[in-house]
Amino acid sequence: MPVSSPVDAGAIADVATGQALDAKRQTLNPFEGPATWVDFANELTRNYMAGEMDDDPYHLLDEHHGHWLEKFDAGDRVLLCHRDGLKTTITLAYLIACLEYKPGFRAIWAMNNETSVTKKADTEFWKMVNRNPWLTSLNAPPKKDNIQTKIFENGSTLTAGWLFGGIEGDRAHLLVLDDIIKEKGDGSTDDVLDWVEAVSVPMVKDNGRTVVIGTRKQTDDIYQNFRLRDGYDVDEFPAILDYWDQQFSADDDWQARRPDDDLYTEVEDPWNEGETLQVLWPEARGPEWLADKRSKMADHRFWREYSLVIMGSSGDLIDAKDVRLPAEDGGCSITDRDPPPKYRAGPGEVVILSHDPANSPTGDDAAFTVWLLQRDGRRRLLDCHAEAGMSPSDVKTTLVEYDRRYDPAIVVVENNGMQSYVAEDAIEFDAQLGAKVTGIPTTGAKHSWDNGIPRLRILVENGRILFHRGHRPTEDFITAMQSLERRDGKLHGHTPDYIAAWYMAEKGLRKLEDMGITEIDDMPDADEDEEDDESTDSGLYGA
Repeated sequence: MPVSSPVDAGAIADVATGQALDAKRQTLNPFEGPATWVDFANELTRNYMAGEMDDDPYHLLDEHHGHWLEKFDAGDRVLLCHRDGLKTTITLAYLIACLEYKPGFRAIWAMNNETSVTKKADTEFWKMVNRNPWLTSLNAPPKKDNIQTKIFENGSTLTAGWLFGGIEGDRAHLLVLDDIIKEKGDGSTDDVLDWVEAVSVPMVKDNGRTVVIGTRKQTDDIYQNFRLRDGYDVDEFPAILDYWDQQFSADDDWQARRPDDDLYTEVEDPWNEGETLQVLWPEARGPEWLADKRSKMADHRFWREYSLVIMGSSGDLIDAKDVRLPAEDGGCSITDRDPPPKYRAGPGEVVILSHDPANSPTGDDAAFTVWLLQRDGRRRLLDCHAEAGMSPSDVKTTLVEYDRRYDPAIVVVENNGMQSYVAEDAIEFDAQLGAKVTGIPTTGAKHSWDNGIPRLRILVENGRILFHRGHRPTEDFITAMQSLERRDGKLHGHTPDYIAAWYMAEKGLRKLEDMGITEIDDMPDADEDEEDDESTDSGLYGA
């Protein structure tokens, strides 16, 4: 069905009410025409907004909204779109069309929590329906009407549910998972996926469809996992295409995921004079509007919410493209396997465990990192962990467990100021682990390009630090790393706990180098063995 409308919008709006409601209903049927999905949705929203305050802004829906609605009607898919892109409006429009024009149609609309369900599936739903009296089936007295279940005069039903709740009723023709996750507080990604795949998706009929619509939250959120499922098509619609392209252009599926250029309009870049940006909806979400939004939130949140990219809090020190480049191409990413849960260093290798204790007045987490220094000089992150409120006994237990799994050559602990509770023997270790524990203070040298935190950029640019992508703790470390901001040649703001722990590991490597135990080379060799991102001699997985 074409997205551009063959029906004059004014003519649709002018169809008489009263006895002619059925004629208007028939004219606006997006399944049979002549109206398109955009015609139908525009009439819904025009009447909806007529009931709001006079100064509330109203814009006609754009061509891309028609694409979203068509994609709702075309198989199982994940639709990622930017914040304030009218996800709920489009979801409502599609559900209302199915429930109005398809007698007996059964839909499930699942959201993050009961409050969202009440607002969207009940309050906003009925506003949209009641302000459009030409929806004669839905405006007829319902057979059942409560927040979770609505049964309409024509036998169609709408069931609403929320994350980790039960979903009752018959199997549905359509399941919509609408912004099913928040930024924090939903538990692990695996738990969310378990609920989606074990509770909600089984409620869909064999010939039914599942549509997931939302906005990126984390590097390893459920949307990233859906990308790996062959059963779903994934479409992404950032408000600004340029930054999305910069982030994902090196990915194998970049072109498949990339939205159509024709949906974007070139506008003046509000942040760089003389430059331009490609914007999805310039009439309503144009450069001035976007600049205003960015001025009121942290950069990392703006880029995630409006360009669907995880860039850290500034993207200033570390270039995300360097991180994403595959290890075999001189980059940092290992994508074909998780890190080993246990490891013993082979000849020419060193494992280092570092710990940055929590500093309670600043709200820090206690952070641990485990690194393998490979024979080729590249570091590989084996594991990391950060946790608030750890007691000394919890810290000891964690260090002992890491020692069992990885047998590090040295355990480096930051012992500066009030964090010295470990280094000053507040925790007693057995002789074997105690011999490895070394307290090293932080100094002003952490701003140094030679041996401070900014050197992390050099390691990333040269592919001298490796990450197993998709491993949740590793992705958390990468997010922290990409949040580092530099101003006037110095780090700015609070150093993330993971980065403080990495810095201690680097100081431990320097200590081992001074002792003659290892040698550090931060520059790649011209003929470097591309297979050296994995140990080849004597490394014992599962030892």
